[in-house]
Amino acid sequence: MDAVGEKLNSPLIPYPGKQLLSGSSGYFFALKQGIKDRYIYDLTLSTGEIMYECKGGMGFSDEKHIIGLHDLIQKPYAEPLILEEFKTHFKGKWGPAKYNRLRRDLNKELRNPSRRTFAKLYCLMSASGFIHKFDRHGNFKCEYFPHTLDTSQIGLKNRKLINSDFILIKSKFGSFKSELLTKDSLAHIHLPFPSTEPNKKKFFSFLEGIDSKGKNFLLTARLKNRNKTDEVLLEWSKNYSSIIFHSSAFFSDIFITNF
Repeated sequence: MDAVGEKLNSPLIPYPGKQLLSGSSGYFFALKQGIKDRYIYDLTLSTGEIMYECKGGMGFSDEKHIIGLHDLIQKPYAEPLILEEFKTHFKGKWGPAKYNRLRRDLNKELRNPSRRTFAKLYCLMSASGFIHKFDRHGNFKCEYFPHTLDTSQIGLKNRKLINSDFILIKSKFGSFKSELLTKDSLAHIHLPFPSTEPNKKKFFSFLEGIDSKGKNFLLTARLKNRNKTDEVLLEWSKNYSSIIFHSSAFFSDIFITNF
């Protein structure tokens, strides 16, 4: 059985509630041929696990620290820098007192962050179970959670990231202009889990607008969690093409496209 915190940071940049089940994206790419050859506009950038598997892409987020983390991992020195910060500041005996001191020091640096600051943030997020919680001033507010640090995905994908066409934009998804879409690209939205009904309606309406203009989209989402199915999402998916990945009888992801 996995230790507490084990595999929490298996995606490139983990983001509970905004990431896919393990093996989910691979299943989708295997069944939906040609997606990896497209340019992806990731309009709700979180983990980047769809965009970074493709030819190139542009990630949109209004979370400045998400942009900073993605900017870091695209650099060739990302993994050694994160490991260096971990060995310097996070080694030795762990506990809430040490965590709180490091969090306080980090929040001072986040006022004018460098890439080293974001390496520290990656380590601190690992120590909090990768929960993304910031106050309105941009201070990291998560509490201590027993953890392990795993940077293997950064090491595996870094060569592709630094030699590919990936752009980061600090902006809300609604600012995206559908005129940018071509036959070789698509708009991607990941529906957070859990998501409110108004939030779902907002995303559905936006993608319906993309569809009405003859452009392609991909919506990814958690369909079933602990045996509870999102019936609203399932009903909306019937208007389009969908692929469902079941990790067990209790959990599944859905991939919805209009092509």
